[in-house]
Amino acid sequence: MVQGGFIVSVFDLVFPRRCVSCGIFGRYFCAACRFKVHRIPSNESICPVCERPAIDGATHPRCRTRYTLDGLTSFFRYEGIVRVAVRTLKYRFVSDLGEEFISLVSDECIQSVLLRAGEHAVLVPVPLHRTRLLERGFNQAEILAVALSGRLHLPIRTDMLCRTKKTAPQVGMKKREARIKNMTAVFAVRSGIDLKNAHVVLFDDVCTTGATLRSAAGALKRSGAVSVWAVTMAR
Repeated sequence: MVQGGFIVSVFDLVFPRRCVSCGIFGRYFCAACRFKVHRIPSNESICPVCERPAIDGATHPRCRTRYTLDGLTSFFRYEGIVRVAVRTLKYRFVSDLGEEFISLVSDECIQSVLLRAGEHAVLVPVPLHRTRLLERGFNQAEILAVALSGRLHLPIRTDMLCRTKKTAPQVGMKKREARIKNMTAVFAVRSGIDLKNAHVVLFDDVCTTGATLRSAAGALKRSGAVSVWAVTMAR
Protein backbone atom coordinates (compact mmCIF):
# COMPACT_ATOMS: atom_id res chain seq x y z
CA MET A 1 0.00 0.00 0.00
CA VAL A 2 2.81 2.38 0.91
CA GLN A 3 4.69 1.45 -2.23
CA GLY A 4 1.55 1.91 -4.36
CA GLY A 5 0.86 5.27 -2.72
CA PHE A 6 4.46 6.30 -3.40
CA ILE A 7 4.11 5.42 -7.07
CA VAL A 8 0.89 7.42 -7.34
CA SER A 9 2.51 10.37 -5.57
CA VAL A 10 5.51 10.33 -7.93
CA PHE A 11 3.18 10.09 -10.95
CA ASP A 12 1.15 13.04 -9.68
CA LEU A 13 4.35 14.99 -9.12
CA VAL A 14 5.64 14.39 -12.65
CA PHE A 15 2.21 14.65 -14.31
CA PRO A 16 0.15 16.84 -11.96
CA ARG A 17 -3.58 16.98 -12.37
CA ARG A 18 -4.86 20.16 -13.96
CA CYS A 19 -8.43 21.28 -14.49
CA VAL A 20 -9.39 20.49 -18.10
CA SER A 21 -11.20 23.83 -18.30
CA CYS A 22 -9.15 26.52 -16.53
CA GLY A 23 -5.83 24.69 -16.07
CA ILE A 24 -5.57 25.18 -12.30
CA PHE A 25 -3.57 22.43 -10.57
CA GLY A 26 -5.13 19.88 -8.23
CA ARG A 27 -8.10 18.26 -9.99
CA TYR A 28 -9.38 17.62 -13.51
CA PHE A 29 -12.59 19.45 -12.57
CA CYS A 30 -11.84 22.23 -10.10
CA ALA A 31 -14.47 23.40 -7.62
CA ALA A 32 -15.38 26.42 -9.76
CA CYS A 33 -15.50 24.64 -13.12
CA ARG A 34 -17.62 21.75 -11.84
CA PHE A 35 -20.51 24.20 -11.93
CA LYS A 36 -19.92 24.70 -15.67
CA VAL A 37 -20.96 21.12 -16.42
CA HIS A 38 -24.31 21.21 -18.22
CA ARG A 39 -26.43 18.25 -17.17
CA ILE A 40 -29.25 17.01 -19.37
CA PRO A 41 -32.55 17.29 -17.44
CA SER A 42 -35.00 14.41 -17.64
CA ASN A 43 -37.46 16.50 -19.67
CA GLU A 44 -34.88 16.74 -22.46
CA SER A 45 -34.48 12.99 -22.89
CA ILE A 46 -34.88 11.65 -26.42
CA CYS A 47 -35.88 8.42 -28.13
CA PRO A 48 -32.66 6.77 -29.40
CA VAL A 49 -34.32 5.83 -32.69
CA CYS A 50 -36.11 8.97 -33.93
CA GLU A 51 -34.27 11.41 -31.59
CA ARG A 52 -37.50 13.14 -30.62
CA PRO A 53 -38.50 13.86 -26.99
CA ALA A 54 -39.28 10.72 -25.02
CA ILE A 55 -40.23 10.06 -21.40
CA ASP A 56 -37.05 9.11 -19.52
CA GLY A 57 -35.37 8.31 -22.83
CA ALA A 58 -37.45 5.20 -23.48
CA THR A 59 -37.82 4.17 -27.12
CA HIS A 60 -41.23 5.17 -28.49
CA PRO A 61 -43.61 2.24 -29.05
CA ARG A 62 -43.90 3.26 -32.71
CA CYS A 63 -40.10 3.23 -33.06
CA ARG A 64 -39.58 -0.10 -31.33
CA THR A 65 -38.62 -3.23 -33.24
CA ARG A 66 -37.25 -6.55 -32.10
CA TYR A 67 -33.66 -5.36 -32.37
CA THR A 68 -33.80 -1.70 -31.35
CA LEU A 69 -32.42 -0.07 -28.24
CA ASP A 70 -34.88 0.05 -25.37
CA GLY A 71 -33.82 3.53 -24.38
CA LEU A 72 -31.04 6.04 -23.89
CA THR A 73 -29.69 7.93 -20.90
CA SER A 74 -27.11 10.66 -21.50
CA PHE A 75 -25.75 12.50 -18.48
CA PHE A 76 -24.29 15.72 -19.90
CA ARG A 77 -24.48 18.04 -22.89
CA TYR A 78 -21.52 17.61 -25.22
CA GLU A 79 -20.21 21.13 -24.89
CA GLY A 80 -17.75 23.22 -22.91
CA ILE A 81 -15.83 21.45 -20.17
CA VAL A 82 -17.52 18.11 -20.90
CA ARG A 83 -16.42 18.21 -24.53
CA VAL A 84 -12.85 19.01 -23.47
CA ALA A 85 -12.89 16.18 -20.91
CA VAL A 86 -14.14 13.63 -23.45
CA ARG A 87 -11.53 14.64 -26.01
CA THR A 88 -8.77 14.65 -23.36
CA LEU A 89 -9.69 11.13 -22.33
CA LYS A 90 -10.11 9.98 -25.93
CA TYR A 91 -6.85 11.20 -27.39
CA ARG A 92 -4.52 11.16 -24.38
CA PHE A 93 -3.85 8.41 -21.87
CA VAL A 94 -5.31 10.05 -18.78
CA SER A 95 -6.98 7.05 -17.16
CA ASP A 96 -7.55 8.64 -13.74
CA LEU A 97 -9.63 11.34 -15.43
CA GLY A 98 -12.32 8.68 -15.87
CA GLU A 99 -13.03 8.27 -12.16
CA GLU A 100 -13.28 12.00 -11.56
CA PHE A 101 -15.51 12.40 -14.63
CA ILE A 102 -17.87 9.67 -13.41
CA SER A 103 -18.00 11.33 -9.98
CA LEU A 104 -19.87 14.23 -11.62
CA VAL A 105 -22.83 11.94 -12.40
CA SER A 106 -25.60 12.48 -9.85
CA ASP A 107 -26.96 9.70 -7.64
CA GLU A 108 -30.37 10.42 -9.17
CA CYS A 109 -29.06 9.56 -12.64
CA ILE A 110 -27.41 6.40 -11.35
CA GLN A 111 -30.67 5.24 -9.77
CA SER A 112 -32.56 6.06 -12.96
CA VAL A 113 -30.25 3.81 -15.00
CA LEU A 114 -30.62 0.97 -12.51
CA LEU A 115 -34.38 1.35 -12.52
CA ARG A 116 -34.49 1.06 -16.30
CA ALA A 117 -31.83 -1.62 -16.77
CA GLY A 118 -32.48 -3.79 -13.74
CA GLU A 119 -30.18 -4.83 -10.91
CA HIS A 120 -29.12 -8.00 -12.74
CA ALA A 121 -27.87 -6.21 -15.86
CA VAL A 122 -24.29 -6.26 -17.11
CA LEU A 123 -22.35 -3.20 -18.25
CA VAL A 124 -20.85 -3.49 -21.74
CA PRO A 125 -18.61 -0.70 -23.09
CA VAL A 126 -18.68 -0.17 -26.85
CA PRO A 127 -15.45 -1.77 -28.13
CA LEU A 128 -12.87 -0.33 -30.50
CA HIS A 129 -11.66 -2.23 -33.54
CA ARG A 130 -8.51 -4.17 -32.66
CA THR A 131 -6.31 -2.08 -34.97
CA ARG A 132 -7.56 1.19 -33.48
CA LEU A 133 -7.08 -0.23 -29.98
CA LEU A 134 -3.47 -1.05 -30.86
CA GLU A 135 -2.95 2.43 -32.30
CA ARG A 136 -4.46 4.22 -29.32
CA GLY A 137 -3.44 1.78 -26.61
CA PHE A 138 -6.70 2.03 -24.67
CA ASN A 139 -10.47 2.25 -25.07
CA GLN A 140 -11.84 5.43 -23.49
CA ALA A 141 -15.33 3.91 -23.19
CA GLU A 142 -13.89 1.03 -21.19
CA ILE A 143 -11.96 3.37 -18.87
CA LEU A 144 -15.16 5.26 -18.08
CA ALA A 145 -17.20 2.05 -17.83
CA VAL A 146 -14.87 0.63 -15.18
CA ALA A 147 -15.48 3.70 -13.02
CA LEU A 148 -19.22 3.67 -13.76
CA SER A 149 -19.57 0.00 -12.81
CA GLY A 150 -18.50 0.92 -9.30
CA ARG A 151 -21.30 3.49 -9.07
CA LEU A 152 -23.90 1.17 -10.57
CA HIS A 153 -22.67 -1.95 -8.72
CA LEU A 154 -23.01 -3.86 -11.99
CA PRO A 155 -20.45 -6.29 -13.42
CA ILE A 156 -18.57 -5.08 -16.48
CA ARG A 157 -18.16 -7.35 -19.51
CA THR A 158 -15.50 -6.48 -22.07
CA ASP A 159 -15.44 -9.97 -23.61
CA MET A 160 -19.00 -9.96 -24.90
CA LEU A 161 -18.99 -7.64 -27.91
CA CYS A 162 -16.40 -7.10 -30.62
CA ARG A 163 -16.01 -4.71 -33.52
CA THR A 164 -15.66 -6.68 -36.74
CA LYS A 165 -15.15 -3.81 -39.17
CA LYS A 166 -12.85 -0.81 -38.93
CA THR A 167 -14.89 2.28 -39.72
CA ALA A 168 -14.07 5.85 -40.54
CA PRO A 169 -14.26 8.18 -37.49
CA GLN A 170 -17.85 9.33 -36.94
CA VAL A 171 -16.64 12.76 -35.86
CA GLY A 172 -15.62 13.56 -39.43
CA MET A 173 -19.06 12.85 -40.85
CA LYS A 174 -21.56 15.68 -40.85
CA LYS A 175 -24.45 13.95 -42.60
CA ARG A 176 -26.61 11.65 -40.49
CA GLU A 177 -27.10 9.21 -43.39
CA ALA A 178 -23.33 8.80 -43.77
CA ARG A 179 -22.93 8.04 -40.05
CA ILE A 180 -25.67 5.42 -40.16
CA LYS A 181 -24.22 3.74 -43.26
CA ASN A 182 -20.76 3.82 -41.69
CA MET A 183 -22.02 1.78 -38.71
CA THR A 184 -23.90 -0.95 -40.60
CA ALA A 185 -22.95 -4.52 -39.57
CA VAL A 186 -20.01 -3.35 -37.48
CA PHE A 187 -20.46 -5.39 -34.28
CA ALA A 188 -20.77 -9.06 -33.37
CA VAL A 189 -21.14 -11.06 -30.17
CA ARG A 190 -18.10 -13.21 -29.51
CA SER A 191 -18.35 -16.94 -30.09
CA GLY A 192 -19.43 -18.93 -27.05
CA ILE A 193 -21.11 -16.00 -25.25
CA ASP A 194 -24.60 -16.87 -24.00
CA LEU A 195 -26.90 -13.85 -23.98
CA LYS A 196 -30.14 -15.70 -23.34
CA ASN A 197 -32.26 -13.66 -20.89
CA ALA A 198 -29.44 -11.09 -20.55
CA HIS A 199 -30.12 -7.44 -19.70
CA VAL A 200 -27.40 -5.11 -20.96
CA VAL A 201 -26.37 -1.54 -20.19
CA LEU A 202 -24.50 -0.52 -23.34
CA PHE A 203 -22.06 2.28 -22.60
CA ASP A 204 -20.20 4.81 -24.76
CA ASP A 205 -18.66 8.22 -24.17
CA VAL A 206 -20.75 10.30 -26.61
CA CYS A 207 -23.99 9.87 -28.53
CA THR A 208 -24.34 11.89 -31.73
CA THR A 209 -26.79 10.25 -34.14
CA GLY A 210 -26.90 7.07 -32.04
CA ALA A 211 -25.80 4.96 -35.04
CA THR A 212 -23.00 3.25 -33.10
CA LEU A 213 -25.27 2.37 -30.19
CA ARG A 214 -28.06 1.10 -32.43
CA SER A 215 -25.66 -1.09 -34.37
CA ALA A 216 -24.19 -2.59 -31.21
CA ALA A 217 -27.65 -3.12 -29.69
CA GLY A 218 -28.77 -4.96 -32.81
CA ALA A 219 -25.89 -7.41 -32.50
CA LEU A 220 -26.62 -8.02 -28.82
CA LYS A 221 -30.34 -8.57 -29.35
CA ARG A 222 -29.85 -10.85 -32.34
CA SER A 223 -27.76 -13.01 -30.02
CA GLY A 224 -30.50 -13.24 -27.41
CA ALA A 225 -30.28 -10.19 -25.14
CA VAL A 226 -33.69 -9.39 -23.65
CA SER A 227 -33.06 -5.68 -23.23
CA VAL A 228 -30.35 -3.18 -24.14
CA TRP A 229 -30.42 0.24 -22.51
CA ALA A 230 -27.81 2.69 -23.78
CA VAL A 231 -25.92 5.07 -21.49
CA THR A 232 -23.49 7.78 -22.57
CA MET A 233 -21.57 10.46 -20.75
CA ALA A 234 -22.69 13.11 -23.19
CA ARG A 235 -25.02 13.94 -26.06
